Amino acid sequence: MVQINNFHIGKTDTAVGPEIGILEAGLLWDFLVARYICIEETQFYHNHAHDKEFKQLINYGLKNILEDQVNKLEEQLDKYKVPLPERPPKSINTENSQPNDRFIFQKIFVGCNNFIDYSARVGRSMVTTDSLRQMIFGFLKNEIYLYDMLCKYGKLKGWTSIEPIYKF
Repeated sequence: MVQINNFHIGKTDTAVGPEIGILEAGLLWDFLVARYICIEETQFYHNHAHDKEFKQLINYGLKNILEDQVNKLEEQLDKYKVPLPERPPKSINTENSQPNDRFIFQKIFVGCNNFIDYSARVGRSMVTTDSLRQMIFGFLKNEIYLYDMLCKYGKLKGWTSIEPIYKF
């Protein structure tokens, strides 16, 4: 049997499965749990947002960033046979409270900012498996892109706390 990376020629009973370090497995699992929480929070915010364009921006982040990253993380954990954490419900129903769009924006903005730092830390810790490190850094690029869109939109709406200009 010949094995080159994950490509096998010959009998599969002698093939070695893909390997992952324990630290990387734990980091991927933690990253997935954190993304599950982000999805639940973002669904809550989407349900309560009023501004049409803001709802579109929230939906973009939910569909194109969060859910895409969750799918990739789940795929990697499956590949390495790491048990998946419990997945949150597909949607949430919240009828009791009504937060305003500025509050929702600020929670998403801070969460996105925190995930930029978190993604950088996780990516720096992924030393063993190059493909996993590249995947996390890809997530980081997506998060930075979303953060940039949030900065521009928040300034446009007056929802960001912009420091006063220092004059001397």
